[in-house]
Amino acid sequence: MDPALYRDLKTSRGFNYHYYFSKAQGKRATLLFCHGFPSTSWDWRYLANYFQKQGYGIVVPDLLGYGGTSKPTDPTAYQHSLISKDLIDILDAEGIAQAIPVGHDWGSVVVSRLCNYFPERFIAYAFIAVPHNPPWPTLTMETLLAGTKAQFGYELYGYWLFFSEDGAAKILEDNWDSFISLMYPYEHTIWENNVCPTGAIKSALLSGFKKPLPSYLTEADKKRITDTLLGGGLAGPLCWYKVMTSGIQAKDDERAPLAQYFPPKSSPIFFGAAAKDGIALAALGKYVFTSEPYKEHNVTIRDFDGDHWIIFSHADEINRELGLWLENVVAPLRKAQL
Repeated sequence: MDPALYRDLKTSRGFNYHYYFSKAQGKRATLLFCHGFPSTSWDWRYLANYFQKQGYGIVVPDLLGYGGTSKPTDPTAYQHSLISKDLIDILDAEGIAQAIPVGHDWGSVVVSRLCNYFPERFIAYAFIAVPHNPPWPTLTMETLLAGTKAQFGYELYGYWLFFSEDGAAKILEDNWDSFISLMYPYEHTIWENNVCPTGAIKSALLSGFKKPLPSYLTEADKKRITDTLLGGGLAGPLCWYKVMTSGIQAKDDERAPLAQYFPPKSSPIFFGAAAKDGIALAALGKYVFTSEPYKEHNVTIRDFDGDHWIIFSHADEINRELGLWLENVVAPLRKAQL
């Protein structure tokens, strides 16, 4: 991703957003890539570079708390309705009437809110590893943890509680190599055993947990991640968890129009399932998209034999499958609408 193609915008609520932008060629659509934790726009380098060469328009922001974007430490700033409006501000600034959002990790939640609040601005929706998440105004951590443990045998989101503790950012920053080993697992079972259960990740960090880097992450990649994230600190990024555990996001979700909880039936959906993801379970994602609310949607599901970070390890496969979906499913729809 060419550093010269990055831009900055002060959004309508006053935050600076740093984002990568490449204009669409001809009648190609524009793709809006939304990253997760602990990430920046750079996570999308393999996909953004590929689709840019295919002539697609590319918008890749550092989301709030990351990279060159503002890093508030008040969790209320991270309400999903507000972040989705920030992204609309970027599209407006670039004169993009409609786009195709592609989300990974928390970015998939952002894409979900884009369809809740601004469905007229999007043609289709793509989700990688994490599926569409409808608003959940009744969410509590107690029910979330108990429900996942009962259904899957372990708490999928126990680490949210530690990430929401006062002082968590310092512990992560002071035990950085352990944090990298836990976030980018050498073995896919690490998340199930050392991240997900309540208290597990804090214990692993403080006991000096270390593993080799996975094959899809080089030492140069690790240095880039380290320099970027430690440079900005983790207090902002952890607010993505605090807004959830505090109940702030549940309250925000009350704002979502009930009739727009799910993508419009006219909008195709792509889901890339990560077979070895220990948190965003492939079976759970597939269940979501085969459940009743999506029965009338045009959903394309593709499997990738990797962990959560398939946008690194299986980028070529994702590029191929996502590209076929864009050409064979989305393009004919756009042509009919033009």
